[in-house]
Amino acid sequence: MSDLLSDLQFKSSPQFSLGMEIELQLLDPETLQLVDGILPLLELKPQNPFIQAEFNQATVEINSPVCLNIPELEIHILEIIRDLKSRCQKLGLEICAAGTHPYCDRIANITPISRYLNQQSTFGYLADLMMTFALQIHVGMPSGDEAIKMMSRLKPYLPILLALSASSPFWWGKNTGFASFRYRFLSIMRSYCICPKFKNWAEFSQFFTTAKNAGMLKTIHDIHWDIRPQPDLGTIEIRIMDAQPTIQESMMLAALIHTLIIHLYHHPVGKKTDFILKPLPWLIEKENLFRASWHGIEAYYIEDSQGNSRPIKNIVEDIINTLTATAKYLGNQPYLEQLEKRLKTGASHIRQTQIFQNTNSLKAVIQSLVKELEAELINTEINPKNPPNLISL
Repeated sequence: MSDLLSDLQFKSSPQFSLGMEIELQLLDPETLQLVDGILPLLELKPQNPFIQAEFNQATVEINSPVCLNIPELEIHILEIIRDLKSRCQKLGLEICAAGTHPYCDRIANITPISRYLNQQSTFGYLADLMMTFALQIHVGMPSGDEAIKMMSRLKPYLPILLALSASSPFWWGKNTGFASFRYRFLSIMRSYCICPKFKNWAEFSQFFTTAKNAGMLKTIHDIHWDIRPQPDLGTIEIRIMDAQPTIQESMMLAALIHTLIIHLYHHPVGKKTDFILKPLPWLIEKENLFRASWHGIEAYYIEDSQGNSRPIKNIVEDIINTLTATAKYLGNQPYLEQLEKRLKTGASHIRQTQIFQNTNSLKAVIQSLVKELEAELINTEINPKNPPNLISL
């Protein structure tokens, strides 16, 4: 048992440092169908270590380096996606981002990497259908105990993040009626979605040891919860969000998460604040996640154990107002202001559904996703100034 526990030593990382992973879709430029292009893409020289394979071969994942703040993260993500776009053009590929492809109707070809092939063996037919795309944010934690504590405090906010990120209303050519069908599909899986609650790192380590002994897990990467610790990186990883059509939308969500974590860290449990979401019974947590995946930012969130509900839009406004001082200190306020404006203009699931209603064409939907990212890459200037390190409060 000591050997298993030693595998889970939490490697402290720079406090509140940032990382981002985005899973993008590889497309045929004519049909805009998904294309299994990751293997030739990875063979292009010189190789880019921030461009990587994912579970299925129609996905390309980009990973940022460790960053100290949101402006620095944005610079790196823009550079990586521009390089990716250039590489894809050489191979006759197109890219876009959203939680699902609107009309993909074929099974996945799994990337021939041992971890993914083992997952395919475990998931069976579900693996064949797993054509989903996510946005993941890492935030550095000083210790395993702090990581577990922050996971617990973030759990009530996960439905909010799912609602804000919802970008997958279509599945296999059907309008599903869900804002994030990606989340509904993943909820079928053995180790996905809602995470248990742990008191501290020792309790989590004991869980992992038991799960490993029972054959439930082989490595920490077999845990796919909405939020999980990453002990080898020294981070918590927020995994609940659909991939975003634009880099700017990804940065809005990263800024919200970054600001929220720092605010919660400096406001101990029980301390009176303007507005803090509190832990809820498991069944209410589950219902809030269902509502967020169903109606997105139009959903109602259950706030207490008596069942009182309010629109998620109103709750987001309360959260942003509470985070104002912290966001200004961090330089994140412009991103939160953009996020607040987007509550009025519409999240991706609303934009996609409106395009389909206007055109009756799912190809028009995917064309809009391609154009949103392409226009952003053309029009966004990279600021060469190094942003200051503002995360050491």
